[in-house]
Amino acid sequence: MSIMSLFALPSGLEMTSLSHQEGILYVSLLSIQPVSPCPMCGSIATRIHSRYQRRLTDLPSAGQPVRVLLTVRKFFCDIPTCKRQIFTERLASFVAPWARMTARLFQMVQIIGLATGGRLGVRVTDPMGIQTSRHTILRRIMALPTEPVGHITQLGIDDFSFKRGRTFGTLLVNMQTHQVVDVLADRKAETSATWMASHPEIELVSRDRGGDYASAAATGAPQAVQCADRFHIMKNLREALEGCLARHLATKRQRQTKETVDAHSPIEHAPRSVKRSPKVEHLQQAYREERLARYEQVVALHKLGMSRATIAKRVGIGQSTVGNWLAAGTYPETTRGPYVSHLDSYLPYLLQRWESGCHNMVRLHRSPRGTRLQGILCKCA
Repeated sequence: MSIMSLFALPSGLEMTSLSHQEGILYVSLLSIQPVSPCPMCGSIATRIHSRYQRRLTDLPSAGQPVRVLLTVRKFFCDIPTCKRQIFTERLASFVAPWARMTARLFQMVQIIGLATGGRLGVRVTDPMGIQTSRHTILRRIMALPTEPVGHITQLGIDDFSFKRGRTFGTLLVNMQTHQVVDVLADRKAETSATWMASHPEIELVSRDRGGDYASAAATGAPQAVQCADRFHIMKNLREALEGCLARHLATKRQRQTKETVDAHSPIEHAPRSVKRSPKVEHLQQAYREERLARYEQVVALHKLGMSRATIAKRVGIGQSTVGNWLAAGTYPETTRGPYVSHLDSYLPYLLQRWESGCHNMVRLHRSPRGTRLQGILCKCA
C-alpha cells in the first residue's frame, strides 16, 4: 500500500515529501492538473502564470497534527472579455478557495460541533490532535446551509433571550415536526406578523399569554386559530383554581370576622387606600393585551366576511361576546372588582389589639390567631 493511499488524496495531487518536525507531520503536495477552468467564465486555461504555496491543516494521523504544504498554480484566462485575467486553480474536492483547512477537516469539525457544541467540542478535538477553538466550531456550525421552511400549518411561537434581560428574539417551531423553522432577531409584533403573512397556510398558532404575539397572529394570520401552549394552559388552570379557592376562603373569613365583630364592640376606622402589587398589575395588563388581541382578531375575521358563529368558534369565545364587540365599534374595556387582600379579614382583630395597647409584633404572633396571622403579615410586608 502506497503512502498516497494512506492519506486518501484526490486525483490531481502528487506527494513530493513527508517529514516529521516537533510532533507535527508535514506533507508537501503538488498539483499536477494539466488544465484548469476559469472560475468566472468557465473556459479551460492551459497557460501557467506562476506558482505559490498554501499552508493547510488536515485531519490528524495517529493523534499527530498534520500540516499540508500545497503548491498550486496560477493560470492565464485567454478570453478577452473575462474580468479575471489571472486566477488560481481550484481544488474543490480537497480544499475550498481561501480556506486554511482541508474540506474533510472542515466537515469533521462540523460533525463534532453538531454532536457536542462549542466548549464541549474542544474537549473532544484536543485529544484527537485537532487544534481548534470553540468559536471556530460555532462558526463551522453557522456555515451550514439553512433548510427551507416549507409548508407549515401549525406554528408555535415564543420568545427567548440572546442576552438575559437585555436582548430578546423570537423562536418559531413547526408543531407537527417539533423542529425550529426560523429565528427572528427581535420579539416585536410587526416582525412576527410579517413572517406569518408570508405563510398563508398557517391554520393554528400556539403562543404564550403575551399581547404582542396575539396581536401578531391576529394581524399576520387572521385565518389561524390561536391557542395557549401547554405550559400556559396549566398556568391558567392554576391561577383559576387559586382565584376560586381565594374567593371561597374570603367569604368564609368575612363571615367569621362578622361574627367576631358582632361579639365585641364595633371598631370604626377609615377605609385604607387600595394598592395593587406589581404582580397583580402585570397579570391584569397581560389579560388586557390578550383580550385586545382577540378583539382585533374578531374584527379582522368579520372584515373577511365570516359569520358570528364561525368567528366565535375560531377565536374561542361566545357568539354573544362577538356580537357585543362588533356592536361596540371600539375595544370595550373591562371593569375589575375591588382588590381584596388576605389581610382584610384580620383588620378588625388587629385594630382591636392595637387600640388596647398591643403594639408589639411578637405579642401579636403569639396570640391565638398568631400562627395564621404570621404568614399573612410576612406576605404583606
